[in-house]
Formats: sequence, structure tokens, C-alpha cells
Amino acid sequence: MKHQRGFTLVEIMVAMAIGLVMTAVIVTVFGQSTQSSKVNQARGEIQEQARVALDTLQRDLRQAGYIGCNSNRLLNSGGLINTATTPASYLDNIAISMQGYEGTGASFVPAAPVAVTGATPNASPINDAITIRIPAGQPVSLSGTMASGTAVVPVFSTAGFAAATRAVIGDCAQSSLFVVTGVAGGLQHAVGASNTTADLGRAFGPDAMVVAFNTISYYVAPSSFSGENSLWRRVGLAGNSEEVAEGVEDFQLTYGQDTDGDNFADIFTAADAVADWRQVVSVRASLLLRSKADRTAQNAQAYNFNGATSIAPPDRRLRRPFNITVQLRNRTI
Repeated sequence: MKHQRGFTLVEIMVAMAIGLVMTAVIVTVFGQSTQSSKVNQARGEIQEQARVALDTLQRDLRQAGYIGCNSNRLLNSGGLINTATTPASYLDNIAISMQGYEGTGASFVPAAPVAVTGATPNASPINDAITIRIPAGQPVSLSGTMASGTAVVPVFSTAGFAAATRAVIGDCAQSSLFVVTGVAGGLQHAVGASNTTADLGRAFGPDAMVVAFNTISYYVAPSSFSGENSLWRRVGLAGNSEEVAEGVEDFQLTYGQDTDGDNFADIFTAADAVADWRQVVSVRASLLLRSKADRTAQNAQAYNFNGATSIAPPDRRLRRPFNITVQLRNRTI
């Protein structure tokens, strides 16, 4: 009778060793693949959030300062007229198309308005904030000439306008801000609680255009979806701000000022060093975004941001800085 030969102890141990090595290789490859997938996903999320944030911010910044044909004041037309009862208020101060607030950690300098510090959610002074006054839609042509400077503004359409809407009317000779008090027969701007006068300064004609006007603020506050911070955008005095992008760790702004009247920035400073906001012709925005999850990277990733180099983070999140410089075309073109 023939006996079958079994495995020896040495053969079994060799097979087990080979199996353990193969298992270790598989586990290592799988772990590296999973880690690589986590990193790539985090990078994609950061890139997408940054794209949305920068596109939105850039779009609004480019519109700042629009007051009609002579927005850049190169034609030396008549001075801007503001008929609102509170021309220097948050909603009405069209003469200052942009105002920045340097976050010091404890407060904003210059002091931010209640519309920013009291927003929902309210702004964190750890980061910077900015207020921009821009058109709220497409300019509308006048359908005829006003009977007088106090008469109703005739327009082809009153869509987009309602009582309490801030509006700017302008041609190449004059621009005026008023608060719409009614839309029957055109845009009404009666004297009263909203306007100190009904006189827009002149009888505008078909060469003029009128546009609704908004005050918008950007700031950083906790996200409504996670424990991360987000970039927020508040339109007017809306009850709740709009969450623009999540994962914003830092938001810093510097302002290019034209000090010699040639329409180019001569110096860039933080908001607390801007002497005259009417001289600001460009804005440099720096955003630092980070991944939502810790331990995304195998090791802590040092980064550069806003002039500082080799910053050592306290965790293993991925971080990436983004920078844009926006020319205020209504000031320089």
C-alpha cells in the first residue's frame, strides 16, 4: 500500500512566510491607494471651494464703483448727488464704493458696521472683511426725458425695482442715487422718509441709464454644515448671509491705492492704513483653504501664506493658499 507524503514543518513555515509577505504587500498597497485617494479627494474639494469663492468675490469686486457712464470720473462731470436721507449709511454710501475692515483678532479696524458684526452668522475678526457697493442687475435705459429733476423716471421696464430699492441714475454728465418710493408710471423718488429731496439734479434723458444698487459684504464665520469656517456673503440687510465656500482658514485683503492720480496702484496696504477709500483702484485677496478631515496627509504640511513662509501647522490637514489681484475697472478704465 502506497502512502501519500504530507508537507513538512519547514514547507508549512515557508508557505506561511510567503503568505504573510504577500498579505503585507497587499495591505501596504491598499493603504497607499486609500491614502492617495483621500489626498486627491481633499485636493479636489479645496480646489472647488476656492474656485467658487474667488469667482464670486472677483465678480463683485469688478463691479464696484459703477455709477454710470462717468464712473471713473475722467470726464470731470458734475459731482455725485445722493438724495437718500442717510447718505453715509451702510446701504446708501455710494460715494465709498468699497470699505475694508482689518481683522485684528479682537476687533475690526476700522470698526465694521453692525450689518457685518451683527450678521447671521456674524463675522469673525480673526479674518478680514470687506463691503462692496455694486449694481444689482443690468442697467435699464430711460424711455424718454424726465419732465424735470423731480419728475418720475420713465423707463422701458420697472422689473427689478420696488419701493425701498436703492437706484443709481447716470449719464456722462451726472450721476445720482435715490431710493425708489414707487413704480407707478416709472420710478418714483418722492421726498420723505427715504429721500431728503426729490431733485435728482437734472432731467435725465434717453442717453441715461438707471440700475438697482446693492451693498454686499464678505467675511468669515463658522460653516452651517460643519465645524469648519466658511466665506460668507451678505446682500443688503438680508436676514441670513449666503455661504459661499467652506474650509476657509484665513482671508486677508490688501488694497492698491492710486496716490498720484494716474489710475494705477502706487502702494498696497491693509484696511487700517487706507487714508482715502476713493483712491483704491485694486484689491489683492488671499484665501487659505484646508481639508475638512485631519490626518489627510501622512505628515504635517508646512505652507506659505500672505507673505509668511514655512508655517508649521498643528495638524495633518492639507492646506493651499490662493491669491487674486482684481483691478477695479470702474475706477481705472
